[in-house]
Amino acid sequence: MKLVPGQKAPLFVTKDIFGNTVDLNQIQNEKILLSFFRYAECAMCNLQIAKIMKSKDLFAKKGIQLITVFESPTESLQSSIAYRHQFDFPVIADTNRDLYDLYKVHPSWFKTMRTLSAKGFQHLAEATKKGYKAGGKVEGTLHQIPADFLIGKDKVIQIAHYGNSVIDHFPLEKVFQMS
Repeated sequence: MKLVPGQKAPLFVTKDIFGNTVDLNQIQNEKILLSFFRYAECAMCNLQIAKIMKSKDLFAKKGIQLITVFESPTESLQSSIAYRHQFDFPVIADTNRDLYDLYKVHPSWFKTMRTLSAKGFQHLAEATKKGYKAGGKVEGTLHQIPADFLIGKDKVIQIAHYGNSVIDHFPLEKVFQMS
């Protein structure tokens, strides 16, 4: 059963790709945007990370801590995501899908097929134009669908967005409006 707004967020303690501890319960006085992605070389995922990076000052201003989760192993995320994007938020390698399962983020071939639309091809063209290769190395589940959770300072879920396609993340503008 999917998680819903008003529900307590499932708490976890893990390590990011640089060995730093990420403990949801220890994040105080900030909201948390927990975003689930596919794999390190996913062009659509890298396009979303690039959009996030353009808004990093707004994340700080609004008091939102971003945490991202990928299926790829640490080494791939370090070389692909860390190398491409100068970020200052935790990136978690969840190769065993523990956090995906905890947050009920599941793959879907049907939703993946929805990406084969004019909007999906437009996103892919934008991603490849920025240098993210289409059809990169798949490390994880090809048909993984993204999800985003805005968690309040009280650790209650404010937004539970399960994507309807590979490109469907909750709009950052709406996240910032709610904060």
